[in-house]
Amino acid sequence: MSQTLEVVKQLESHVFKLVNKFDTLKEDLNTSESENQKLKDKIKTLKHQISILTTENEQLKTANAILGSKNYKKETKLKINRLIREVDSCIVQLSK
Repeated sequence: MSQTLEVVKQLESHVFKLVNKFDTLKEDLNTSESENQKLKDKIKTLKHQISILTTENEQLKTANAILGSKNYKKETKLKINRLIREVDSCIVQLSK
């Protein structure tokens, strides 16, 4: 009987340790999931900022070209020509 009791106590001890380990792992998982979500949100915010800065950069390049900066003149001329072609295409479609 004492041997059976000893085995039961050992099993009980192992089960208790496993339950504690499970709880710890569950908390770790929740923490990791929370951190993961925060990082996803940060990535989304940073992508939005990159988009805004890219747009601002393009606008500044265009403004510099208009103001006489030789660095971006060719780019701006190409943009203007593309826009003119788009407007011409729209005019042709409207006149049909």
